Amino acid sequence: MALRRFVYPGGNTRFGFYSFYEHMVGAEVEQKIILKGGPGVGKSSLIKKVGEYFAGLGVDIEEHGCSSDPDSLDGIVIGRQQFCLVDGTSPHIVDPVYPGAVDQIVNLGDYWNQELIKAHRREIVNLTNDISKCFARAYGRLKECALVGDELKRHFGENRVAKSLNRNVQGITADFLAGTVTDYRPLRHLFAGALTPGGMKTRLDTLVNEQTAVFAVKSSPGAGVQDLFTHTRRLMEQGGIYGEIFHNPVDPDDIDYILVPSSNALLIDVTSSLLPYKDILKGMKMKRLLDLDQLLDHEGVSARAKLIFSASQRYDQGIAEVVEILQTAKIWHDELETYYIPAMDFDAVEACRQQIVKDWQAQLAAKL
Repeated sequence: MALRRFVYPGGNTRFGFYSFYEHMVGAEVEQKIILKGGPGVGKSSLIKKVGEYFAGLGVDIEEHGCSSDPDSLDGIVIGRQQFCLVDGTSPHIVDPVYPGAVDQIVNLGDYWNQELIKAHRREIVNLTNDISKCFARAYGRLKECALVGDELKRHFGENRVAKSLNRNVQGITADFLAGTVTDYRPLRHLFAGALTPGGMKTRLDTLVNEQTAVFAVKSSPGAGVQDLFTHTRRLMEQGGIYGEIFHNPVDPDDIDYILVPSSNALLIDVTSSLLPYKDILKGMKMKRLLDLDQLLDHEGVSARAKLIFSASQRYDQGIAEVVEILQTAKIWHDELETYYIPAMDFDAVEACRQQIVKDWQAQLAAKL
């Protein structure tokens, strides 16, 4: 059965917009087409239609979601990393790495009537600047949220029992990596979800199945889960075990889960306050379930209960405010698109899509 996965290559984080777009495909990809052009020129629609076409043929596809619009796509990977179509415009600017040999630029701006766009110069400039200010506000608020998150990590981290933690980290890592295959491919980095105008989004459900071996961890911030992920990642790198590292959508320095395709095994922190991992995994059999909070000094944690509660409330409120700011940016972006859409020759865009599909289908057929 063909696979259909959904991941996020970039996100709105404590560090501003953070990109893992270089991990969409490797150097072995047959062709990567980078789309350029302004808002409303049809990049996401083109990407979606190409994906739907090949999905209808039973070809594996991997959709890459947009953190600025939960209904849009920023990219698609066709087959087993054979072809890639990606939006290469700001903020996730993608430029050719191997121009001509692998990478090709398609500028949808070639299909617009520039005079119609220039007639709305003032509106376009003002809206573009307003949107930029929105994102600046959102990123400033996310920095504040991250500081509160760091505070929470200290409250729990200063009450860890190191000896017990280290023993359990080593044990669950050994179980998780048992049965994996060594192939020395570089680890792939993506986001576990995205903070969008529609709230927090994740599609973990498209990455797991009933046969996935789930190694779940319960852990308050700072209780040791990042020690576990760091240890596991290091062993994978040293042992040449390929895997996908899925980073936290607010703090890219943190990991939410690791997926190893060769053993169909998932190591995940299910206590996320941002994303509904427990609900997605509900009903799936757990190979291991480790509660790192049980290894804490509970008297020390209880003494900080009020501080922890206050920090948790401030963090959640901050995230909610960021979503509101992103919603405003989305409204203005939609308005900005109205100045580009009437100026586009969408018949030409459709002809471009048909040519891409024709070329890639021919190349796929030649591989059979």
